[in-house]
Amino acid sequence: MKPLRPYRPPSNRPSPDMPVLLKAEARELLTHWELTKDKAFVDARLATVDKRYAKGCEEVVRRLMHEVKRKERA
Repeated sequence: MKPLRPYRPPSNRPSPDMPVLLKAEARELLTHWELTKDKAFVDARLATVDKRYAKGCEEVVRRLMHEVKRKERA
C-alpha cells in the first residue's frame, strides 16, 4: 500500500519559502567566500542557482549576499 500524500496541483509559481531558501544560499556562499576567498567556486555555485530555483535568482542571491554582509556581519 502506498503512503498517503496530499494532492498538490501542478504549478509554475515560485515556492512560498523561496525567499528563505535564497537567503540561506546567500549566507552559505558568503561564509564560504569569507573563509576561502575562492571566487571560482562561488561563481560556479551562483551559475547553478538559476537552474535550481528560478530564472533571475542569481541576481537576487548576489544582492542578498551584499545585504547580509552589510547588515548581519558588520
